Amino acid sequence: MKQEIRVGELVKSVAGHDKGDYFLVVRKEGEFLFLCDGKRRKATACKKKKQKHILALGKYCPWIATEPERVNNTSVRTAIRQLLAEIESL
Repeated sequence: MKQEIRVGELVKSVAGHDKGDYFLVVRKEGEFLFLCDGKRRKATACKKKKQKHILALGKYCPWIATEPERVNNTSVRTAIRQLLAEIESL
């Protein structure tokens, strides 16, 4: 069974021209996720991607779901950096 991906989760792209890039899920609509990395994919122009083309990394940023007004490019870049540091420290 495929893991349910939540809003605020750190994911890695496994298909497409952005393969290998890290994103945060900022919104879900059906089978599509809207991803942001704060650099190439800004908070105002999220990447729309199917769930089957990404890999969930098991790290979560809860404020994205509870406080969507805080989602901006700087906060997303900072959150991604912190979550990747947590993964590397394991």
